[in-house]
Amino acid sequence: MLITDVIFDLGKVLVPFDWGIALRRLAGQFPKELGKAQNDHQAFLSVIGDLVDLLEIGAIDFRQFHGLVASRTGLNISEDGFRKTWNEIFKLDANVVELGKELTRRYNVWLASNTNEAHYTYIVDNFPEILFFKKAALSYELGSKKPETVFFTKAIELFGIRPEQSVFIDDLEENVTAAKGIGINAILFTDFDSLLDELTQLGLFTRSISRRQSVE
Repeated sequence: MLITDVIFDLGKVLVPFDWGIALRRLAGQFPKELGKAQNDHQAFLSVIGDLVDLLEIGAIDFRQFHGLVASRTGLNISEDGFRKTWNEIFKLDANVVELGKELTRRYNVWLASNTNEAHYTYIVDNFPEILFFKKAALSYELGSKKPETVFFTKAIELFGIRPEQSVFIDDLEENVTAAKGIGINAILFTDFDSLLDELTQLGLFTRSISRRQSVE
């Protein structure tokens, strides 16, 4: 069936990020008992992962999140300081953003992301170039996260589109698999050139796009 709609993920697709930036800024704040969580973002996220989940489905706000993280980890940092550290981990992938803009010439383009209000507001304020999509399905507003089926069904309903006529681009295999499970065509994002190849195979042709450097 003819593709009419393209859905982009946000983090690590339009805006790559590096948790190491935040950990370096928090150096010296961690109590010794957190061990390697001071230097390993996966270890740190394993300590606060359930709190991140609550934040990303809108069950708690950022003030509550900061208080719970501080209480659990012993981090001694103000809410404003933690928000700044939490947010300033992103950069823009200008190539993918340019591709997204080009796709709007022929297709309806949407955004579907696991994110939180603090991150989303920061990204929109600092990288307004991403605002080429018609509407965004955001986990903290929908109350569910990828790869949950309910997230995708809510997103499809929000956009008013047909799964079989859409293609979803995401960097995580489990999200791609879940999207396919409800009939959405889906692409696992690894790099810009591979994405172009995948879109070409699906028949989504755009005019020639010059490759640009990603910018901070």
